[in-house]
Amino acid sequence: MDEMIARALSGEADEIELRRLGQWRRASADNERRYLELARVWSLGALDEPLAPPPPAPRASDLIAEGERRRTEAIPLASRRLLRRRVVGWAAAAAVVAAGAGLARWRAGAALEYAAGAASPRTVALADGSVVRLGPGSRLRVRKADQRSTELRGVGFFAVATDSTRPFVVRTEAGTLRVLGTRFEVRADADSLRLVVVEGRVLLSGAAGDVEVARGRVGHVVGGSPPRVEEVPDVWALLDWPRGVLIFQGTPLAEALREVGRSFGRPFVVRDSALARRTVTAWFEDEPLETVVTTVCQVVGARCVVGDTIEVRR
Repeated sequence: MDEMIARALSGEADEIELRRLGQWRRASADNERRYLELARVWSLGALDEPLAPPPPAPRASDLIAEGERRRTEAIPLASRRLLRRRVVGWAAAAAVVAAGAGLARWRAGAALEYAAGAASPRTVALADGSVVRLGPGSRLRVRKADQRSTELRGVGFFAVATDSTRPFVVRTEAGTLRVLGTRFEVRADADSLRLVVVEGRVLLSGAAGDVEVARGRVGHVVGGSPPRVEEVPDVWALLDWPRGVLIFQGTPLAEALREVGRSFGRPFVVRDSALARRTVTAWFEDEPLETVVTTVCQVVGARCVVGDTIEVRR
């Protein structure tokens, strides 16, 4: 599994491998911790500095060992710099880059590109822990030097990992979005943009100004007009991403179960208010109700019973 994690972080994993990795991560909290440890080591490559000729790719076991060492003891500054150069060089050598017409502001070879098929969506797991669900025919470009800097053409549902030190940026031809950690969907083409915020807040910038779009609201940019915001009765009814997919990113348990219940037509009850506030980070594709509920409860350390009602208790 370590080799598959390394392939996913380098952008080399195919759809089958990504699905297997997602299932493995959701199987236990220990699996998710192992993935995040390796992802943290990989993210050391997020330095915007010139690259030396890439050294040979390190073995996944070396990266895992380094992650364990970082977790248990402080690493001297000189060692950190050496590791950064090594991981950056590996990313430059291993990643497959395709330059997209109309979205070529980054220099050639500076970004990873992900594309969904004309008739099928695609889920992309980024090194910082964020997850993006691309709609059919959509494309996402991610900077190698900073995987919280992206460009989108088409439709994407974003579940952004929280990082108070670095905003997550989504650029489109019609406008730019900046967030610290939230969930939202973007539909973008050459001269318009629609933003649907499911959780958190997003700063929407267009050619004629900025506006903050809060949860339960929709932001629009059309041509060179100022961004505008509207409140709608149900943002979920506007989402284009297909049913059968659930993506949580630091989502309170009560909110996550509300979405599970909406998807499966099953009510829920949480017996403990403190438990309801614990957060869930996980994503599911076409998984049965029992698998989803069991995984969510494992993440928050709760006991769940699935019947006519989903019951959650300590």
